Amino acid sequence: MAKKPPVTRRKLSAVARAEVGQIRECDRCGESKEVTNKTYSTLVKGLRGWHTTCRVCQGVERAEKRAFASERLAADFIPESIDDTDDMINEMYLLAETQRNPARTDELATLLRERVTTLHKDGEDLESFRLFVRCIRPMVAGWKTPGAIHDDIIDGLISTHRRRLIIATRYSAKSTITSMYVAWRIMLDPLLKVMVVSKGAKLAARMLRTVRRVYFANCPLLHHLEPTEDCLDNAEQFQTPQSLSVVTGGATLSCFGVTSDLPGYRSDLTIGDDVEGPKDDTPEKVGDLIETLNELHMINPTGEKIMLGTYQSEFSTYAQLADKVDDEGTPVWEHHRACMFEEDPEGKGIRSRWPEMFSDKDGVDWRRSVTARGWRLHAMLICDPSILNEKPLKISDFLLVRHDPKALQFPVSVGRSGVKADQVSTWGAPKGDVWYHGTPSERLTDYVQTIAAVDPASGLAGRDAIGVAVLSVLPSGLGVVRHLEGVRGPDKDTNMKRVAAIMKEYGASHLVVEETVEGFFGATLENHLIMLGYPMTVEKVTSGGQKKGVRIIEALAPPMGAGRLVMLESVAESDHGGDFVNQLVKVSYDGRTGKAKDHDDIVDALAHAVAKVKGSLISDRSELMADFEASRLEPLRFVPLRQGGLGGSDHGPRNPHGGIGSHGIPLPGIGPEDSMSMGELLIEEDIVLTKMIARRDALQHVVRDDITHGRQVDQDMVCRIKAMGVPIKGRQENQCL
Repeated sequence: MAKKPPVTRRKLSAVARAEVGQIRECDRCGESKEVTNKTYSTLVKGLRGWHTTCRVCQGVERAEKRAFASERLAADFIPESIDDTDDMINEMYLLAETQRNPARTDELATLLRERVTTLHKDGEDLESFRLFVRCIRPMVAGWKTPGAIHDDIIDGLISTHRRRLIIATRYSAKSTITSMYVAWRIMLDPLLKVMVVSKGAKLAARMLRTVRRVYFANCPLLHHLEPTEDCLDNAEQFQTPQSLSVVTGGATLSCFGVTSDLPGYRSDLTIGDDVEGPKDDTPEKVGDLIETLNELHMINPTGEKIMLGTYQSEFSTYAQLADKVDDEGTPVWEHHRACMFEEDPEGKGIRSRWPEMFSDKDGVDWRRSVTARGWRLHAMLICDPSILNEKPLKISDFLLVRHDPKALQFPVSVGRSGVKADQVSTWGAPKGDVWYHGTPSERLTDYVQTIAAVDPASGLAGRDAIGVAVLSVLPSGLGVVRHLEGVRGPDKDTNMKRVAAIMKEYGASHLVVEETVEGFFGATLENHLIMLGYPMTVEKVTSGGQKKGVRIIEALAPPMGAGRLVMLESVAESDHGGDFVNQLVKVSYDGRTGKAKDHDDIVDALAHAVAKVKGSLISDRSELMADFEASRLEPLRFVPLRQGGLGGSDHGPRNPHGGIGSHGIPLPGIGPEDSMSMGELLIEEDIVLTKMIARRDALQHVVRDDITHGRQVDQDMVCRIKAMGVPIKGRQENQCL
């Protein structure tokens, strides 16, 4: 009998041999076992010691993985044999697009339509609507997988309550889902009369175009509902062919603006889609809108009503509808909220409820870019009128730094230190609101731009002062408040000269003035700047009809809360800084109160300056710092490695910042644009060095030959040899290959 070949054993490493016989606890089962070849396996990577999981647990884990793989392999065949809906939908659209087999297309459309209708008749409206969405999903451009927020919207749409109120965050595709719901209802009942009312007629017409021109015209499932030549079909209404067979057919879908002439129309389902606009922000305007919406009840007194939109103010129409109750205290409207984000109860993070559209990071950026009021109202759907009396602007949100306001450079970054600046007066700030020192970096950088903003006034005694604010922006996204002043004087001309002098004194690069196009303040200021030898063009801005308190808070609160606004100590300690603080802490969403009622000039000027560069002040700081560091390295991009550069070069177009030397030697700034490895760049430099030495040796050989044969030496050639000696010596000292 032949002997078995000897078993080859792997030679243990020094680390493994040292651990043999020791007691080790398995990190999976928790049992303590002696380290041997029978209990643990050796590692083949790293230090080549022993695994921390015993052999028994490793075998169990491999068995579980094989079982899971077999289950997954079997599951791949189940949907194809049981649920063939997706295959039918794909085949239906493919045949409809190619027009190869119309009979088969109609057959598939009929089968899918029967499935949707059957689910509805069985009382499974949610499953019926979701199947319908799957059928028309290919018609929606840029379709993204729905999230949890859409479950809330769909629950409100398919509810059986007569009056449903759906409040959803912006960009939640609520109008798109509503258009699908309208098409679904019409498919189930072609005789249904639907009316959609929006704030503007164009928004309402968009709903009709989506249903009529997109769904009915392109989806084979709905071709039987497409209007014929005898049907009503225009930009505001259309009717299905089935409605022609009844006397009271009328329009199947009507879409109007809320201010349209609605009397005379009838509907079984009335939908108010974004009937409230941003300008409906006062109790009086909201009251007028509610009176207008009463007409919808007269058109459809007993039918279904759906109102969906987003809160536009704390006096929102939707909030007042949600508060309506009957005699028994039961809410008249069924309220549904669909929020895009969820906040951690401890305030540690934000979770998106539609990850395909907005990530968690997008939610954080959104929260950082708006005020607390805007976030609560538009994102979290919290409508609380008491917030209008809040005064959210605090001096503690500024970073206080001691620095020369007229210096041309400033520290690249400033962090929060948490150290109170007790020596700086808080002026009229409420108790507990104090200045805090910032922690500036040691490295300085130039300002990117300097914005000067002016709030025009006469500046005469007893009237508003001319508000002036000078804000400089750093490459790292910090805004530095270098000067604040309420200009007053004996006459307007003197005041205007002072404003122009401030522009020149701080080197303003942009000038913003709050006035209409027809105003003369900006033109007068331009003339004074020309006479001062510092010509500038004035950019005129207006408030756009927005409340002043809301505009100021929405401009200042996000960058202040993000720690992006730096206040210089000299500015905070000045009298004008005191006026600014007194105005700042009294600004509320609903307007201004107290002594600052007639004086908001300085804080308004700063709000305009911040609004001009708000995008830079709330953007990601790490990206701004990366761009800043990249800009510092840009001049070294084409400098050779051995000369302290990055070694970039360009075999194609030449870098305009470089040149070719008198002897064909590349100067810094010349080389290939396409990126090369460091080794390739070093070899390329060595090749250049070799060619330079060969060229110098050839010239020296000519000179020596002339001397040997008694010929006159070319002095120009001698100069060229001497000129080549310096760069050759430098390259030889840095040579490493």
